[in-house]
Amino acid sequence: MKSTLLLSFSALALAAPTQDQSQGTTIPFHRKRHQLVRRADGNVDFEWFKSTLKTTILKYDSGFALPQALQDVGLVFKRDTDAEEHLTDVVEGQEDELYYGAGQVGAAKQTFNFDFDTGSSDTFVPGPKCGTQQGCDGTTKYDQQGQDEHNTTTVTYGSGAVSGENYFDSVTVAGLTATHQNIISLTQAQGFSGTGSDSLMGMAFQSIANSKQPPFFFSLINQKKVNPTEFSFYLGRQKSGTAQRSEMTLGGRDESRYTGSFTPVPVTSQTYWQVAIDGATVGKNAALPTTNGQAAIDTGTTLVIAPTAAALSIFAQIPGSVPIPLGGTILGFAYPCASKPQVNLKFAGKNFAINDLDFNFGTLSDDLGLGNNTLSSLLGPITNAYCLAGIAGADLNPPEQFWVVGDVFIKNWYSTFQYVNSKTAFVNFAKSK
Repeated sequence: MKSTLLLSFSALALAAPTQDQSQGTTIPFHRKRHQLVRRADGNVDFEWFKSTLKTTILKYDSGFALPQALQDVGLVFKRDTDAEEHLTDVVEGQEDELYYGAGQVGAAKQTFNFDFDTGSSDTFVPGPKCGTQQGCDGTTKYDQQGQDEHNTTTVTYGSGAVSGENYFDSVTVAGLTATHQNIISLTQAQGFSGTGSDSLMGMAFQSIANSKQPPFFFSLINQKKVNPTEFSFYLGRQKSGTAQRSEMTLGGRDESRYTGSFTPVPVTSQTYWQVAIDGATVGKNAALPTTNGQAAIDTGTTLVIAPTAAALSIFAQIPGSVPIPLGGTILGFAYPCASKPQVNLKFAGKNFAINDLDFNFGTLSDDLGLGNNTLSSLLGPITNAYCLAGIAGADLNPPEQFWVVGDVFIKNWYSTFQYVNSKTAFVNFAKSK
């Protein structure tokens, strides 16, 4: 049983499903963009970078003491049937920032744009009490015709929070319907910047669900709606012309989106899709002197965040690179754009490369403000030849040497999230086409 969810870059209106023997049922979607990775002058939008970094840090450690440099920026809040459904690659300035697509909720089949997130486990939709002042920008509000659970869920992210009322209702994605699915009808989404998605669907494990209820994909498993019990992501790249090929597959793998064999990496904790990471290399150099750690493979995060010491080791191998201090142990990194380094992350004893097209977030402006300093005071007069890296440093759960591995990596490696049982699961990587 296989259901494929395609991420479509082209601006398409919602259309009726069409049947295709090889790809199943396809539903195209419109695209929409609010966040800009690069400014109109071509330089990287550093406020966006800080916002993304802040969101990810607080997603994994809500008690993290944010430095002043990050306190004032907003948060990005961000199958045994043949069924396909298009999603959207949110893109601007040739950068892929967010992948989202539609799902239907309730008997009325209300359509919401979901960010499908392997780094969380709850499903949020805007409720009727959540307007623009409460942080919900979307025009569609959940009609609350499902079963009221008469309780609420609140998730706090430092300076931001989402709160909502819990309901049981049917949720459909790519033609697969989970009944009696917990959804959180938002009453507040304060501190979050708008994105093309108005809703979020967590794809991680129930153990980290704030609602304490099974996530959507696990409801499909429990209701025997999907087999094999796995889902896969292919994230396309606008710069390579593959954005229109992006897809998520429920209940299988799409052979047209990867090449070669898969490397299975065991899940070490059924919380996030968390696996052991063996470190990193740069180019053909030997493994860097970094301690083995744990990594969450997170489709809902743009960046790769490494422990600060590991990040410093990586950039020590890139001549001319300079850390950008953001307070505490948090670092961004600038490096000479012309160097085009090949950074590899190591899982299960194998190196997995990150393409420079994903590693490079764009050129940095020499008037970039860093507290009382500017970037030019760090880099000198050649700032316009420096780019911002897609890897940042921050110590999340320091004893674990915890990494967050987001779309910067996943765009290079077709990723299958495979659930076997309550003791066994895998993330499988194969080279993306």
